[in-house]
Amino acid sequence: MTSLLMKAEIEGYKKLLEDIWPYASLSGTSLNQFGMFETCLRKGYYYSSLKIDMEPMPSYYGLCHSRDCTTDDFNDEQLQSDFKELINSTGILDKYNVKMKLFKISLDDADFIFYDPLNYKKDSGIMFTFTLFLIGMFLILSCFNPIFCQLMNFKRQVKVSINTRDIENNAKHDDENQGLTNNEITIIKQVETNKSCFLDYSIQASYNTLFTFKDHDTNLSIMEGYRSIGFLMVIFGHQFLDLAKSSFKFEMIAQLKSWLCLNLVNMLYSVDMFFWLGGFFSAYMLFEKSKVKLVKRNGLTIFGFLLHRILRIWPCYVVAILISSQLVPYIGDGPRWFMALDRFECATGWRNLIFIDNLFYDTQYCFPWGWYLSTDMQLFISSLIPMFLYAKLNSRISKAVIISLLVITQTIGTVMSLQNEYLLPPFALTQQNMHQNYYTKPFTRGPPYYLGLLLGVLYREIKENNMNVLNKLQEYSQKRQFKFKLFCYILGCLIIGGIWFGWRPAQLNYQNQDYWNKTIQSIWFAFCRLGIAIGMSLLSLPCLFGMKDIFNLTFMRNNYFRFINKISFSGYLIHQIIIFGLLGQFYQTPNFSFETIFTLYIGNLFITLICSIIFCLFIEQPLTRMEYSLMKYMFNK
Repeated sequence: MTSLLMKAEIEGYKKLLEDIWPYASLSGTSLNQFGMFETCLRKGYYYSSLKIDMEPMPSYYGLCHSRDCTTDDFNDEQLQSDFKELINSTGILDKYNVKMKLFKISLDDADFIFYDPLNYKKDSGIMFTFTLFLIGMFLILSCFNPIFCQLMNFKRQVKVSINTRDIENNAKHDDENQGLTNNEITIIKQVETNKSCFLDYSIQASYNTLFTFKDHDTNLSIMEGYRSIGFLMVIFGHQFLDLAKSSFKFEMIAQLKSWLCLNLVNMLYSVDMFFWLGGFFSAYMLFEKSKVKLVKRNGLTIFGFLLHRILRIWPCYVVAILISSQLVPYIGDGPRWFMALDRFECATGWRNLIFIDNLFYDTQYCFPWGWYLSTDMQLFISSLIPMFLYAKLNSRISKAVIISLLVITQTIGTVMSLQNEYLLPPFALTQQNMHQNYYTKPFTRGPPYYLGLLLGVLYREIKENNMNVLNKLQEYSQKRQFKFKLFCYILGCLIIGGIWFGWRPAQLNYQNQDYWNKTIQSIWFAFCRLGIAIGMSLLSLPCLFGMKDIFNLTFMRNNYFRFINKISFSGYLIHQIIIFGLLGQFYQTPNFSFETIFTLYIGNLFITLICSIIFCLFIEQPLTRMEYSLMKYMFNK
C-alpha cells in the first residue's frame, strides 16, 4: 500500500516540478515531508515553511524558492489562490482521497500560512523579561534563602544566650522555676525567628519532601500505581498524536491495522484514570469527619476548600503557562519550528486562569493540554454540592445526588455521541470538532469522576466505621478473600481488556467504517470511559478492603511509581512543552513507525522526568508549602 501511494505522489510531483522549477521546489515527495533546508540555503535560495490549515488535520510543506520571492509575497491572497490551483492540477490530492478514505483532503476551504524559518521568532517583550525575573527569583530564593535564615537564626540565638546569661548572673538565688522560665523564653524566641524567614523556599526542604516516602494509608497503595501508570500513558498517547499530526499521512494510515495503533489510541484512557482518581481523592479528603463538622457548623467553610484547591493548582499553572508561551519559543529553530510555535501561542490565556478554556467551542487554546485542569476544577466544584448536603442533611441524599450526576452526565454524553455519530475511538479522533464539542467538556467527562467520588465517599465512611453498602461487602469478602480477589481481578481485567481490544475486528476493516453498526459504535464511544472506571474500581476493591498481595502492595506501590506519583503534577504541566519542542526542531519529517515512536518516547520521558524534578524542587514544592502556611494562617487565626 505504501509503495502505491509513493508512486502516485511521485507522478503528481513530476508535473508540479516541471511547471515551477527552477523558481520553486517542494522539499519532498510526500505530504508533510520536509528536507533540503540547509541545502537550499547553501545554494543561495530562500526557504519558506507552509502550513495548510484544513480538516481534519493540517498538512505541512517546505518550499525552496528563488530570492525573487519572499515569504510575505507567498502570504498574498492572490498568490495563495494560484498556489492552490497548482497543487490541485497535479492530482496528488485526488489520489490521496482515493486511498485514504478516513481523510477527505480538499483545499477549497483550507488556509495557506507561510512562515520564514529564519525570522518567525516573535519579539521579546515585557512578559519575557517578567518570566525570566520570576524564574530567577525562584532559583535564588530556593538556593540562598536557607543560608540567610541560618545566619539570622544564629545571630538571634547569640543575642538570646547573652541575655539569658545576664539574667542568671543577676538572679543567682532564684529557685529552679525561674531558670525553667528563662529556658522556655529562649525556645519561643528561636521559633519566632524561624518563622520570620522564608523557609518555604528551602531547596533542602523540597528535596527531603520529594525523596522521602512516608507510609500513610496502605489500603490506598494501588492508587499510587494508577497515577504513575496514567502519567506514563499520557506521555505515550500525546507523543503518538503529535507525531501523527506532523508525520507522513500515508505512514500513519498504513499503521491503522497494526497492534501498535490499537494500543496507542487506548493510551488516551489515561485521562479517564486521572478523572476517576480525582473524584476518589476529592471525596476522601472532603468527606473527612472533621471537615464535615466544619461545614455543618458554618456552610461558608465550603468556599475555603475551593480556595485551597485553586491556590494549590493556580500558581504552578501560571508559571508553566509563562514558561511555555514566553520562554520556550526562543529556544528552537529550523523549518518545522513554526509547528511548535502554534502550540505555544497564548492569546486566550485569561480563559485558562479562570479555568473555563474548555467551555469554548473554538480551536484557540492557550496551553492546549490545560483543558484537563479546567474540567477537573469544574467537576470538583460540582462535588461540593453533595459534600454540603452530606453535612447539612444526611449521607443518603448526598449519595443520591452523586449517582444522579453520574447518570445525567452519562446520558448527555450518550445522546451527544448518537446525535453526532461519533464512531469508535480511533475513527472519532478524525471527526470534525469532536475535541471541542465532546472530548474536553465536563458534562461528558463526568461519569469516571463521579464513580470515583462515590467510591471515595463509601471508603471514607468505612474508615470512620460508618455502615454502608461497601462496609457490608467488606464483611462478606473477609470470609472468602481468595475467591473475592479472584472475582474482582478477573472481572476488572475483562472489562478493561474488552474496551481495550474489543474493537480490533473493526480496526482491521478501518476502510469500511460501517463494518459495525454506527449506533453500536456511538454507544461504545459513549460508555468506554465509564467502563474503564468500573474496571479500575473492581481492581481496587481488594486493596481498599485491606487484602494485600503482590499486585496491589508490591507492584503498584514500588518506589519508582511512588516517586513518579510525586512529580506527576509537574510532569503533566511541562510534558507537552517537551514533546512539541522536540518534534518542532526536526529539520526533516520524522517517520511514523514503531521504532520512531518508542525512540521519541524514551527520550521525551527521560527529559520530562528531569525537568519535572527541577520544576517540583524549585517551584511546586515551595509554592505548595506557601499555600499550606497561608491556608493555616487564614483558617486557624
